[in-house]
Amino acid sequence: MVTVKRFEIGDYFTNSYLVIEEDDSILIDVGGDPSEILEYVRTNNINLKAILATHGHFDHVIGVPLIQRHFKVPFYMNRKDEIILRYDSRTREINVDGDLKEGVINFGKILVKVIETPGHTLGSVSFMIEDNLFTGDTLFNENIGRYDLGGDREYLKKSLRRLMDLEDLLNVYPGHGFITTLGYEKLNNPFLNGEIDW
Repeated sequence: MVTVKRFEIGDYFTNSYLVIEEDDSILIDVGGDPSEILEYVRTNNINLKAILATHGHFDHVIGVPLIQRHFKVPFYMNRKDEIILRYDSRTREINVDGDLKEGVINFGKILVKVIETPGHTLGSVSFMIEDNLFTGDTLFNENIGRYDLGGDREYLKKSLRRLMDLEDLLNVYPGHGFITTLGYEKLNNPFLNGEIDW
């Protein structure tokens, strides 16, 4: 069973998640100075296998180069969002080593189901790892991501409907804010329960 450790980093309080299975780990969304994460990985002798991004906005990837300077690990992101990296001076030097498309990918002992959830950006993805769902800026606690930053409202609606079909007991780890569950969001998120007509 995986363990998830949350770090809140950067000016936008991005949630970065270290997912650990025995001594293997992956890092999801590095949105600021990752010094605390580096120290944790070193101190606990954890084998970091890869960095994954839910999407290409700078506040989810800007810490990638520093992690890669210390650990020679690949960076994975859906390549539809590479254009976002290239047009932002803060991220244009970041190289994407692997494309995250719909399907399943293994990182050592960690099995990641990639779910394409465009809307916040056209390359947004979510990750299901055991009973944990990492939604980036697609779904938040009682809120959803913006779609006016290179995204699309109709795509986002369709992506949220896909997530709504998943099990209520899934733990939801968003890109910002509080950890929640999918069942809670179905009942209490006004964008999902019909309270807001958007």
